[in-house]
Order: sequence, then structure tokens, then C-alpha cells
Amino acid sequence: MKTIATSLIISFALIGAAQAGTPRGDTDNVPFQGTYGQADSSTSRAQVQAELQQAKTEGLVAFGDVDNTPFAAQADSTLTRAQVADEVAKTPGATAFGDLNNVPFQG
Repeated sequence: MKTIATSLIISFALIGAAQAGTPRGDTDNVPFQGTYGQADSSTSRAQVQAELQQAKTEGLVAFGDVDNTPFAAQADSTLTRAQVADEVAKTPGATAFGDLNNVPFQG
């Protein structure tokens, strides 16, 4: 029993020593040296706002999801159900509406 306890203590000591030698995360522990609240450029707030307003009027600034197109309803069909059924029946390889092999679970 003493042997097992001694080997565990030694192994944990070796693991701790190995972990102490390796840096975790950022090796440079110097905090950010910049100053907050100071502008980095010579452009004033009014100039930036004017440029933003100009870009908005030219349509260069988009907000939201640009890939999301608004819903466009499909045009009303002038065909009746019977006419659509006739067109489907005339289609090569089509026997009825839908896929007859795709039967829902009936259990």
C-alpha cells in the first residue's frame, strides 16, 4: 500500500513539474499598452458620420442579412387540378403525384 501511495505522489509531482515548465496561452504577459479613449487617426467624428451618411445614400451600406431576399408569392395558376393531373400523366416515367416509392412510415 505504501508503494502505491508513494508512486502516486511521485507521479503527481512529476506531472506538476512538467506542467510548470510549459507556458499556457499567451507567453507575453505584458498588458495592452495602448491608451483608451484616444483617437488613432486624424479623422474627426463628424467626418466619419458624414462619410457614413454618404455611403448610406449611395447604397453602399447594408444592414441585416444581405442574402435574405424578401418573400415573393408565386403567380396564380390558371390551370385546374384536372389539367395539372393530365400534364403529370403525360410526363414520361410519372404515374401519379409524388414518388410512389416514398411511402411514409405506417407502423
